[in-house]
Amino acid sequence: MRAALLLVLGLSVAGAFAQPVVVERNVQLFGSSVRPAATVNGDFSAVGGRVVVDQSVADDALLLGGTVDVRAPVGDDVRAAGGDISLESAVGGDLMAAGGNVKLTHTAQVAGRAELAGGDVLVDGRVDGSLNVRARRLVLNGPVGGSVQAAVEQLELGPLARVGGGLRHTASTVSQDPAAVVTGTLERVEGLFDDDDTRWGRDERHPMHDNGWPAMAGWWLLVPLSMGLLGVLALAGVVLFVFSRFAGQAAHHIETEPWRALGVGAVLLLALPVLALLLFFTLLGIPLGLVVMAMYPPLLLLGWLIGALFAARWLASHAWPAENKGAVVPYGWMAVAVIALLVVGAVPVVGPLLVTATMAAGMGACVLEWRRRLASRPEGAP
Repeated sequence: MRAALLLVLGLSVAGAFAQPVVVERNVQLFGSSVRPAATVNGDFSAVGGRVVVDQSVADDALLLGGTVDVRAPVGDDVRAAGGDISLESAVGGDLMAAGGNVKLTHTAQVAGRAELAGGDVLVDGRVDGSLNVRARRLVLNGPVGGSVQAAVEQLELGPLARVGGGLRHTASTVSQDPAAVVTGTLERVEGLFDDDDTRWGRDERHPMHDNGWPAMAGWWLLVPLSMGLLGVLALAGVVLFVFSRFAGQAAHHIETEPWRALGVGAVLLLALPVLALLLFFTLLGIPLGLVVMAMYPPLLLLGWLIGALFAARWLASHAWPAENKGAVVPYGWMAVAVIALLVVGAVPVVGPLLVTATMAAGMGACVLEWRRRLASRPEGAP
């Protein structure tokens, strides 16, 4: 039995570091440096310190990272947030990007509309639809098929700028090369984007949201599956064997004070996305917002694994109470708990609620254990 479990763990570790797992043609990746290993036949979602898309993506792409570089074609929409964002290839749909610096190189082509936000926004590439920009500085030196709206402080129109419609801006400083062409009216206004409802109608969806975020309807429910079954089993083994003391104590908090752990985790589950969103409202807060967004999926996965460990302890204690009196849980029970939670999580209505509760309880238990350890440290300890 022990040899079989070690074999499963070994295969799990190998699976965790193998090529990305495709779930229903879609790929989700997390890590310090992320890039697809092969052509993606569906949607591509990535969170990492550095995200590079150098393989073509058939459908949508959701990219979050310190640095985001799109070098290969994307068949549909691109949503990206990061410190530095660079687009060097073709986008078959719309582009939404927010970051400290956003750049569309001369090789970039956006078939739909583009919505960009950042400190400095440079558009050398082609946008077939309209262009909406919120930034400190916009440098436009490429063709735009539709109109341009720019809520910026500085506006620069280069010699290759070609605007098929009008250009409305809020810039106090405007620099226009004589070769730049604006077909419609060039107009300065006091405010832009104050009320998106007046632009699209209160009963209409923003065109960028017609199909929702790529593969993200309840995306957080897919976090445990983002590495595939073998990857999750490998991480379960890491939690059980490498961080056994901390994980065991955290799971014990769920046993002894379940409602407190669930309440603390529920607050974190809701508060962290709100915090990240609020940080994005200020230019200086964008890097912190990106850190919160990047840490959110790993925290969800950690919470889910701690919840799975609690389930494994409960199963072991009730199945063979005489043989499982200690805090250490055999890996076999951990694997059973992980697979059971994944299976139950696929059940409509009940599954998502169970996954959410598992994540929340696990995250809350981790916070309670961290707090206990900090309180028990001797005074003057580093």
